[in-house]
Amino acid sequence: MTAPRPADAASPAPVPRRTRAGAVIVGPSLRARYRPAALIGLPMVAVLLSTFAAAGIQQWRTSRLLGGHDGPLEQLLAPAWMQLLLGALALWVLFSLWALVPMILTHRVVLLDEQAGTLALRRGLRTVDRAPLEQVRYATGDAQRGGMAVIGLEDPARTGHGDDDSGRQWVVPESGWDDASFDGLRTLQAAVGLRPAPHRTVLVRENRRAHRERSHRELAARLGMPWREEYAHDDAAFQAEFDRVRRVQGGKEPGREDDPPR
Repeated sequence: MTAPRPADAASPAPVPRRTRAGAVIVGPSLRARYRPAALIGLPMVAVLLSTFAAAGIQQWRTSRLLGGHDGPLEQLLAPAWMQLLLGALALWVLFSLWALVPMILTHRVVLLDEQAGTLALRRGLRTVDRAPLEQVRYATGDAQRGGMAVIGLEDPARTGHGDDDSGRQWVVPESGWDDASFDGLRTLQAAVGLRPAPHRTVLVRENRRAHRERSHRELAARLGMPWREEYAHDDAAFQAEFDRVRRVQGGKEPGREDDPPR
């Protein structure tokens, strides 16, 4: 087994999620993906649709009263606010169950057993593939939400045939769901002797900086404004020069020799 490669001194040590058995989870756990939807998104949807559920509760209560039933439950459901509250709660529970079932069936992660030196690809509730760490050729992933991790494995049946493209790939969705999800990939990289990626916050910050730089370059090109390397890391300097060039082209400020023509 390859000795784990330590992370760079500038990056904090990975802190991945683990199963109860101690295996490292490469990718987001089911709970990590389900919790935001169950606690934030679905309650908002349930509140918006609570009037429809309240109408159903009112109709059920009316039918009970017409049938001669006027017990504590019917009296409890008399206020409109109670009908709306119970309707929202009922929809929340229903939507949560509907969201949980497909998420369980489609959830996909890789489990790293550091002691045994093995990997297991989990899809839903089943383990669909296994591999020893020695077969890992590369492991890379996106630190942004919506990205994926790709783990390349050697094919034992074709090892030594001189085919660089031989092997199989495991794809793990949402590798950048949060820091712990990406730390699982960093732990795998260190375990197989690869250089661990920087911390997710560093990569996300650099990705945003690169995105801003591309946007600033496009704006500068539209004005014919010369690009300086300092603008790539100094947003304030770019914005100040960009505003000045716009004022010059608008005739509100005298220009300089190196300014683009109006």
